[in-house]
Amino acid sequence: MIAFWRALLVLLVVLTGAAPGAARAMQEETGGTPSANPVGTSPAEPCFDGLLRIRDLERADETLFQGMADAERQARAWQSDARLYRLRLGCPLLESGYQWNGTFFSETAQAFYRTDTGEIQAAEDDPESIPTLDLSVLSFRQVYRSLLRAGFNGDLTITASGGVTVRESTDAQPFGPQNAPRNTIYVHLAIEDRNEIKDIWVDVATGTVYRYEM
Repeated sequence: MIAFWRALLVLLVVLTGAAPGAARAMQEETGGTPSANPVGTSPAEPCFDGLLRIRDLERADETLFQGMADAERQARAWQSDARLYRLRLGCPLLESGYQWNGTFFSETAQAFYRTDTGEIQAAEDDPESIPTLDLSVLSFRQVYRSLLRAGFNGDLTITASGGVTVRESTDAQPFGPQNAPRNTIYVHLAIEDRNEIKDIWVDVATGTVYRYEM
């Protein structure tokens, strides 16, 4: 009998063209389960619910170069000598997949340009001290494996605010803890683990994981 009334309620929603919100309310009242995937269609998709997870890094290389090529075209439209300084990986708005953004430096403009916001920020540093990020040595799959070896669960989420940032660390432009060697490219992740945010730097060449030591 309960099943009959549930079926009748669903039929009424369809026939009356009730709004999605009303349909979800009726589902909840009758014990149904609303959609768990408001952004994507499957939990197997990266950022399926608007959150980036460690496991999503395993497939990120598939769209890395296309995504950054688009970012580079945008930056070159700003200044023809724009070169990549920092890469940022996150989730796109209201859809699954990957969002690639970059911060580019132009010696002509003596400024940084962010492709996600279009923000231009003046640079006071010596242009020769600002490294160019080499993407040819970057593998997010290797970063993913390094995190698993370090004991991180693939289902852990990466904060939207901290996200994933890739940069080269130099003496003039340090990036990461003091015990992390310089002149090395690192991937920084802010990982949510048991109600704690853990800042992690992964050496893209060796896979070594670094954290600030207390």
